[in-house]
Amino acid sequence: MKKTILIIDDEKDQVDNLSRYLGANLPSDYHTIKAHEEADIIEKVDNAYYSLVVLDLRMDDYEIDGVKIANKIIETNSFAKILITSAFTAEFYQALKPLLLSGKVIDTVDKTSFTEFAEQVKNSIETYHDKLFASNDSIQNALLESYAECKNTEHNYQKGVKFENFVSLLFNNIGFDKIIKRNIDKSRNEVDLIIRNDIDDKFLEKFGKYFLIECKNMPVTNVDKNMFIVFKNKLENTASLSEFGIIATTGNFTSTAYIEAVRESGKDKKIVFLTNLHFERLIASIDRLETFKSFIDEQVKDN
Repeated sequence: MKKTILIIDDEKDQVDNLSRYLGANLPSDYHTIKAHEEADIIEKVDNAYYSLVVLDLRMDDYEIDGVKIANKIIETNSFAKILITSAFTAEFYQALKPLLLSGKVIDTVDKTSFTEFAEQVKNSIETYHDKLFASNDSIQNALLESYAECKNTEHNYQKGVKFENFVSLLFNNIGFDKIIKRNIDKSRNEVDLIIRNDIDDKFLEKFGKYFLIECKNMPVTNVDKNMFIVFKNKLENTASLSEFGIIATTGNFTSTAYIEAVRESGKDKKIVFLTNLHFERLIASIDRLETFKSFIDEQVKDN
């Protein structure tokens, strides 16, 4: 998992200044993203990928406040933890108690002079990540937690959302930083996830600039030939931007889907299938990027 910090505050100057400070004082393997407008905050929480959120509590002109955002973060990203910053921590104490007891909040930092405040934030960020990244177990546990949530949720829509969140978290952990959810193009085709292929890897370079992922929450009814064809058409509509697609499912694939995949394997656009067995191997893997590439080796044939 990349060390990605999401900074949320309703004051643009505060977000910009803290982002600059962290960029100048944290090691190069950290990077920051930021949000200060209400709509952008919600969009980033839902669709950006981050290991830690630096979150201000008080947002005077917004319908949301830091507590509501924190609860949304916990619901959306089971991996991310929260660092609370505010000059008004006492004002929110009662609302904060459940969050503090949840184990999702790593620290609270009061806003004092900027230099002192920013240094405390930096130290908390480094302390947390040094402990987390010292062991693969913590990342594996977060993936297992997210996987279990999508498997155990009974409500179909929520199950589908949690499955997409799990797949997003998994691919972010593999090394992909930019993942877009629920993208609709000009032809009204909707793609569940679009991954920007920006990993420095010669093997993956040949598959185009973007990967498309279709997430199928179908634990009982398997993905069939027609579903494969619909997704293949979406992939073809990207022109040369994407040469590679993934159909991920909580169930399995029909024999006709496999036959159609083999029939199409000689074409430029490549599609691989991911099932529960693949997810379990990825979660347990020490090197998830290499494991993912091995799935491509197993399924993609240059006929």
